[in-house]
Amino acid sequence: MEIGLDQYGVEFTDFWMASLDTYHKKYPERLERPAHIPNRVYLDRYIDAPNGSTLYWDIPSVVLMYNLSKFTDNESYKNNAHNYVKSFMENCIAPNGVFLWGNHYYYNAFVDSTVKFGSEPIPINIPTEMGNMHEIRPFVPAWDVFWEIDAKITENEIRQAIQNHLSDKNTGQFNRHAEPGKHAFLEAGGVLVYSLAWLYDKTKDISLLETADKIINYSFSNRNKRTGLIPNSPTSGRWDSFTSTTEVGLWSGCIVNASKWATKEYAEKWINIAEFAVSSWLNFGWDQNVNKYYGMLNISDGSWIQRENDYPYMPDNHSNLWHPLFPRHDYPMSFAETCLSLYILTKKEIFKESCIRWKSIIKSELPARMGMGAYAEHYGRVIWFLLSCAEELEDISFRYLAEEVAEESINVLFAHDMFRGHPGENRYDAVDGVGILSLALLWLDSNQKPDLMGLYF
Repeated sequence: MEIGLDQYGVEFTDFWMASLDTYHKKYPERLERPAHIPNRVYLDRYIDAPNGSTLYWDIPSVVLMYNLSKFTDNESYKNNAHNYVKSFMENCIAPNGVFLWGNHYYYNAFVDSTVKFGSEPIPINIPTEMGNMHEIRPFVPAWDVFWEIDAKITENEIRQAIQNHLSDKNTGQFNRHAEPGKHAFLEAGGVLVYSLAWLYDKTKDISLLETADKIINYSFSNRNKRTGLIPNSPTSGRWDSFTSTTEVGLWSGCIVNASKWATKEYAEKWINIAEFAVSSWLNFGWDQNVNKYYGMLNISDGSWIQRENDYPYMPDNHSNLWHPLFPRHDYPMSFAETCLSLYILTKKEIFKESCIRWKSIIKSELPARMGMGAYAEHYGRVIWFLLSCAEELEDISFRYLAEEVAEESINVLFAHDMFRGHPGENRYDAVDGVGILSLALLWLDSNQKPDLMGLYF
C-alpha cells in the first residue's frame, strides 16, 4: 500500500504495480530475471505485466485486503483494493463490456495505457478493441468484489465475454480466448461454468445455467467411453487432445462449486459428472511403484504417458506440487481439493484415500523443490488444502503439516518486511501468488477461513 501504487508515466493511478523490488522498495530497475530463477510464465509472453499492473493475477491479493479489513477493523486495506478495482473498471473495459485483463492484457503504467500482447505488448485503442484475447485461467475471479462496485458492469462482462468464448453456442464448444477457436482447455471451461452459475445466483436467469450445462456437456461428451478419461482439449489436434491430467480435478472442482448456485436438477447432474470424471482419473492415475500420481494419462487405455521431449507446457512424468511454470496443465492441489469436496458430498472412500495420498506426497517432498524453495502460490495452495482436510476430516495431523509448510514458506519468502514471490531474488511479482499464500496464512493464524468472495483457485 505504501510503495506499490502506480506513480509512473504522466497519470498516477490507484493501480497496483505487478512487480516490486522488495529490498529497495520500488519498481525493479531491471525487468529480466536472473538466470537461476526458474520461469514462472510462458517463456515468450508478458503475463507478468512488465512496467505495469495485472488485476487478474492480483485478485487473490484484493480478496486478502478485504479480509484484512474484517480481521483488523482497519478499512484502509479494503479501501485500497476497492480503489484499485474501481480504477480498473473505469479504464480497462472494451466498448462491448469485455474486461481487458487476463493472460493477454495488462495496464502499462509507464505509458498510461492498456496493452495487448500475443508476442510484444502494444497499446490498444479502447474504442475499437473487442477483447478477443480475453483469457482468464486457471482461477475464477472474485466476482463478489466486482458486483459490489458495479453490478451492471460485472454482469455484462460475464455475459458478453462468455458468449464470445463460445465457438459453437449449440454444442457448448468453447475456446480459451473470447473468439472462436479450438483450444477448449478444461481449466478455461471450468472458469466459464463457475462464472455463469455465480451470475445465475444473482439474476435467476435460467439461460445462464443452460449455457453452463452445454459447456460441461461438451467436455464430458469427449470422454473416452471405455476409460471415462476426459482429454484436456479435445479439438486441439495436439498432445492435449488425447491426454488427461490433473486439470480434470480443477475442472471438476469448478463444477462442484458451481452446483451450489444451480437448481437442484442441474446441481445433481453436475456433481455426478464431477464424481465420474475424478473417480475415472483415480482409477488409472496412481503409480504405486513411487507412491505418486502420474502427470499424464492416455485417455484411450489409461496408460501412463512418459515425456519424450522438453516441451515446457505439459506435466512432468508425475504430478509436480512445486513446479514454477504456468501453464503446464498440472493442478495437483486443485485436484486434491476436489477429492475432498467429493468425499464430503459422497462419503466414498476413493476420494478420502486420495486426500491421504496427497498428504503423504506433500510430506515426502519437503523441503520444497529439493530444498531450493517454492513459489508463493504453491505454498499457499498446499497450506489451504491441508487446512481444508484438517477441518473437514477432523484430523489434526493435516494441520500440523500445514504449520510445517507455513514455517518453510515464511523462512523462504519473508524478507525485508514483506513477502517476495519466489526464492533467490528480492522480488515480488503478482503472478507468483503471494495473495494465495497470504490468505492461507491468515486462515492458519486466525482459525477463521477467509471469505473468498467468489474467488476459486
